[in-house]
Parts: sequence; C-alpha cells; structure tokens
Amino acid sequence: MELNKNTIIITGGTSGIGLAFAKELLKRGNKVIVIGRNQETIDKITKDNKELVGLQGDVSNADSVRSMAAFIHEHYPEANILINSAGIMRSFHMLEENADLEQATSEVETNLKGTIWMTRALLPLFSKQREAMIVTVSSGLSYITSPTQPVYSATKAGVHMFTDALRIQLKKSNKNIHVMELVPPLVAETNLEPDIQKGGPNMSLKTLVKHGIKGMEKNKKRVVPGFSKFFRFAGKYFPDFLPNLMAKEMNKP
Repeated sequence: MELNKNTIIITGGTSGIGLAFAKELLKRGNKVIVIGRNQETIDKITKDNKELVGLQGDVSNADSVRSMAAFIHEHYPEANILINSAGIMRSFHMLEENADLEQATSEVETNLKGTIWMTRALLPLFSKQREAMIVTVSSGLSYITSPTQPVYSATKAGVHMFTDALRIQLKKSNKNIHVMELVPPLVAETNLEPDIQKGGPNMSLKTLVKHGIKGMEKNKKRVVPGFSKFFRFAGKYFPDFLPNLMAKEMNKP
C-alpha cells in the first residue's frame, strides 16, 4: 500500500507508539488525525505538530466511538487507514482487597473493546474506498502471559485472535481492505507500565515504527519484530517457562 496521500486515524495518537506513527506518517504526505482522551494533551500535541489534526474521544466508551465515527464520516469521508494504538497496562494481583470488578477489567474496555468498536464503526466507510487498511497493535505478551499484568496479556491475545478473524472475513468480501497486526516487544519509551520496562531487551520507538511502516507498505498480515519473535516461539514450544520465570522475578524485593 502506498503510504502517502492517505487520511489516517490513530487511536492513542497523543503518546507512545501512536504518536510516533503519527509523526512519521505525517512526514510522508498523509493527513493524520490523532485521537486522545485529554483535550489539553491534544492541544499541546497539535501545537507542537501543526499539521496534525486532533480529535477528542474515548475508545472505551461506545457512545464516544459512535460520535467519533459520525464525525469522521462527515468531515473526513476519504479516511482509509485506521491504526488501533490506544492501550493501557496495569500491574495488579487478583487477590488485592481494594481491587473492584470494574478496575479489574479496565484494560478490556480500552485494549480489546476499543479496538473492536473503532474497527466496526469505520468499516462501512473503509469498504467504500479504493484501498484501505486496518492496523491493530497487540503485543509479544499475546503469546506469553505476564503474571504481573494478568488482564493486559489476555486483551492482547484477544486482539491477536480478532485481527486474524477480521482478516479472513474481509478477504472474502472486501479485498480492498488490508488487515495488519503489529506485535511490539517491550518498548521502554512508551512508559506504558514502568515496572515491566526494567531490564530485559527492549526496542526503540523509531525502530518499531520503521518495522511497522515497512509492513504496511508490503501489506503484511503480521509484523513481529525483535524479541516478540522469541515470545512467539516460546509460547508455542515452552508455554509455561517464561511466565513462571516472570512470576519469580515479581516476587523479588
């Protein structure tokens, strides 16, 4: 797919992976719309990057997703690329006394539901375009669960499965829509969860974006860069080894 002269929607586009993709895709002559929850953050990002367009919204809220989709349909009917980058990661123990039910599943709302809702809401528009693309961002932890982040791993495994199913569905009815899964390893610069970034190999945002852009240009089904390749291998052949090792590490002072 040619990555210029497109109109691109990026959820979680005001920080981390989403913002890094937004800046790079903007350089390539695309119109880029970044979605974020906080209007002040959006204002700062668009002030620093004047060609970016900001859109306030919450992908974990169905009404907000409907509102954003209607706005995009009306004001950007040419939109043809969606990058589902919004995500949260939390470390917690399921036996914590102060953890209520809603807090335990907050990652499901953003990481999994948000990806599904945004994709579903924009598919009717994308199906009208000559060529379109949906990119989902999963994680190396979709192959190997992290005991410290029990729900995050589950949501990213869900994103992985959803992406495969979506690709197969669209292959039969909408061959103009490409579907790509980006599977990042640890990326310390995102500050997604500080504790998990301590030690171990991680990848720079610049390198991750380079891999992702190359995959988009080649219409790859899946991009699994860096240490994520090892997670994929270990998840297939040694599914218990790494999770048990990580559990020992989390018990250290």
